[in-house]
Amino acid sequence: MLSMFQLTCQNGPAKGRTLTINGPTTVGREATCGIMLDDPKVSRVHGTFVVRDGRLYFNDNKSTNGTFLNGERVSEAEIQHGDVLKLGSNEFALLQEDDFRTINFMSNVESAVTSKVSTQKVRIEDLAGKFSSIFRYYAENQPNISEEEKKTLARTERLLNGLQTIFAISQTMTKIVSIPELLPHISKSLFDVFEGAENLVVLLQDSEKKSMVVRHAASRDSDEEPSVTISRTVLDRAIQEKCTLIANDAAQDSRLSSSESIIGFSVKSVMCAPLITGDNVLGALYFQNRMANVHYDDLDAELVTAFANQCAIAIENANLCDTLQAHYIQTLQALVNAIEAKDSYTMGHTARVSRYSVGIGKRMGLDDYRLGRLKMAADLHDIGKIGIKEGIINKPGALTDTEYHTIKDHVEMGEKILRPITFLHDLLPYIRGHHEKWDGTGYPDGLKGEECPLEGRIIALADALDAMTSQRSYNKPMTFTQAGDRIRSTSGKHFDPAIVEAFEKFLQQELLPEEAERNRKAKAAEDNMEISTSKDKVPFFEPKTTS
Repeated sequence: MLSMFQLTCQNGPAKGRTLTINGPTTVGREATCGIMLDDPKVSRVHGTFVVRDGRLYFNDNKSTNGTFLNGERVSEAEIQHGDVLKLGSNEFALLQEDDFRTINFMSNVESAVTSKVSTQKVRIEDLAGKFSSIFRYYAENQPNISEEEKKTLARTERLLNGLQTIFAISQTMTKIVSIPELLPHISKSLFDVFEGAENLVVLLQDSEKKSMVVRHAASRDSDEEPSVTISRTVLDRAIQEKCTLIANDAAQDSRLSSSESIIGFSVKSVMCAPLITGDNVLGALYFQNRMANVHYDDLDAELVTAFANQCAIAIENANLCDTLQAHYIQTLQALVNAIEAKDSYTMGHTARVSRYSVGIGKRMGLDDYRLGRLKMAADLHDIGKIGIKEGIINKPGALTDTEYHTIKDHVEMGEKILRPITFLHDLLPYIRGHHEKWDGTGYPDGLKGEECPLEGRIIALADALDAMTSQRSYNKPMTFTQAGDRIRSTSGKHFDPAIVEAFEKFLQQELLPEEAERNRKAKAAEDNMEISTSKDKVPFFEPKTTS
């Protein structure tokens, strides 16, 4: 589900204006910003709103007058209900969902916009509670109803409880856009709905293999992946007929008499529901019981079919996101290749800076999302060099003042190149800040300490590390040991001490062992070469002279 946030301006030039945020959105005076504020105290690109994990954040883009949350200046902060966010002269408050401005369409009149509308919200949880009270009444008072009516009530109560659980699960699933993250959530949720299920397998269509492949398997009573043999008979029939198939007392089911996996593994019951969107079958949910003789009925089929439909939508969305992400990464890689093609000395520089940045970020405890964004920023940190002449980039000698300032411009040029891409707005401060220094002597803004975002400070150290340890037109490479000594000597000056500490762990755990192994192999190869050369030497004999 798409998270949407609304902020209303309580004071300032934009008073009364409401901002709607549902994804990365830039704010500033420039017309190219997603939200333009006509306020001289607001910077050209003041900052960026970001929605992450259903929460709203604001990243300040080194604005001149700063960003204030509840009176305190912030560079990055989460905005919660009741907070006051000050951008320039404007004070914005985050609205509760009930306060969202709504459009009320009335008969025979034009639509009217109101800031408050008296509405009655009906939630599935409330309906379920009301129905549950009815079920409890019949269970406790046992009114004079027939056995058939009691069975109907019990069935209805079970169906309602199952649908309530499925609805709650669906709300969560729509927020997940990663297949590896989504599938374990699906299995856990299914075990909550189908209490007797022992093992579950999620199969998805593999476009390359043109067949269904197991993407996730789970057991109710164990954290380990279960050993489940899929009955092709059950799976193929469910997919071909596009319907949920149930087999109780499966070994005796005449429909499955040809299934060796059912007979050979003493499977007691099976339920298989295809994952369908439109006319496409994306995969299947496959339940298998070997120990308990669980009896699935038509109600189970209805529930799992409803759940499978929700799963199919979530999986299709995740597949689309994966495809878009893959195309996006390919485009980024083409840009990175264009950068490195300009300078033979820096071939592989981007990949190394990216690896060093992520290695340091992991030691600093960054979560997977931030590590992914850090990697992307590291991949693009030098993209501004596309606009710099090769003669300056490849110059072997010292640069003139003019050339040096041209090189320095690449951070701002990189920010300008990437600014039109909304998806990258939160990365711009990292790319712009990767040449800032802890003591404020860096460029382009002379940011000091934590004024530069953490990710920008990490990339700054990783970039310097690769410059020290790689062959360049202007210097010879250091060893990692020598580079480590240089970095430690500038901790608290050029580099954030906390990042230096994380780098030290990365250096000891990965870089130095790798360097030692490379040196060992190089020494062995050198020794082998000497032995081979000595064997190939032909003794030299001076020719005898005749008198």
